[in-house]
Amino acid sequence: MYSFDTRIRYSECGVNKKLTLPALVNYFQDCSTFHSAGTEGSWEALMEKGMAWMILFWQIEVERYPALYEEIKIGTIPYSIQGLFGCRNFFMEDAEGRMIAKANSIWVLVDLKKQLPMNVPPEVISSYPPGKKLEMDYAGRKIVFPEKGEVCEAGELIVRQRDLDINRHVNNEQYIRFATDALEETGFGDRTHPGRLKVEYRKQAFKGDKIYPVINDRTEEGIRIFTVSLNGEDGKPYCLVEIS
Repeated sequence: MYSFDTRIRYSECGVNKKLTLPALVNYFQDCSTFHSAGTEGSWEALMEKGMAWMILFWQIEVERYPALYEEIKIGTIPYSIQGLFGCRNFFMEDAEGRMIAKANSIWVLVDLKKQLPMNVPPEVISSYPPGKKLEMDYAGRKIVFPEKGEVCEAGELIVRQRDLDINRHVNNEQYIRFATDALEETGFGDRTHPGRLKVEYRKQAFKGDKIYPVINDRTEEGIRIFTVSLNGEDGKPYCLVEIS
């Protein structure tokens, strides 16, 4: 396990003075990067060997969103590496040690030259001593988009330089921002503070790519669920985002 302490900054808050969903995701992503620093699993060590971890799936459960200035702890627990895949839990605690958010994530190691998944080498596996999985209702990785969807009125999104990360593809968090922005622009209101989030990443998007959000709104067992398919020009999704 790895963790670090911090406090909520002005730049991470929305209009309600609480941490935004994209900022929460960035905290979790940064935590995994800090954990890997100085090991054979770090970004630098993997790049030297032509490899990189890429995320396939997020499941995030939020009890509450911390407010401006609030002190928090961010942690991560890698719990399984088998074949091509690595799995990590994440958590956010308040100053009293109460769990306020937790997550499951699934990653794949990619051969950057071949642009194909590869088995995780032993020296990389040794960088992540496994811990105990967090208790949560683990969801399946696949998100199924319902048959009917509404095309976002704002139309196409064009990937900008600001949307990219150090791997030069769209940052994981940006897809979530694209989805929540599309919901707001289509008239579904502010959906940036959901209780549950699932994200399935299908393919990489790069600078200049066009993304077309399609939205489904449904209710299951009294819970309102929004599914946003962020499609390419071919109609196939780069990413599916489910917010409930």
